[in-house]
Amino acid sequence: MGANFERMIQEYRGDMESVYQTWFIDNDQRLKAFRTIRNGVIEVIKDIENNTFGNDFKGSTLEIVVTAIAEQKQVFEGAAHAFYWKPKLRIPDIYENERNKKAFGRFLKSCLQATTEKQLIEEIVKLDQLQIKG
Repeated sequence: MGANFERMIQEYRGDMESVYQTWFIDNDQRLKAFRTIRNGVIEVIKDIENNTFGNDFKGSTLEIVVTAIAEQKQVFEGAAHAFYWKPKLRIPDIYENERNKKAFGRFLKSCLQATTEKQLIEEIVKLDQLQIKG
């Protein structure tokens, strides 16, 4: 999966019509929003580490972060859907499974501390291997 994922990222970054080129590059407003989002992710990590994360997306620090991301561009509309608790399906299980909640927190923390694309990809692959529902 890693090689395919890296190839997909390179193709995306090289596409001059992609959101990466038209939205991220040289866009000071977006870069300011990323600071706010980063600080929100830090709060999510703290909540998970301090066992105060709760058992629902609504009203959580994660909802605040995902909402801030979704507000950045229409392409992210619906981004929050993956984090809504669906009790009948038991997904996402980060709300009831402490091991998965902690793993999600470690994933976010590792991504914040990453300094290279390779490290981010490695963290995504590690999280995927845990097969957390949702």
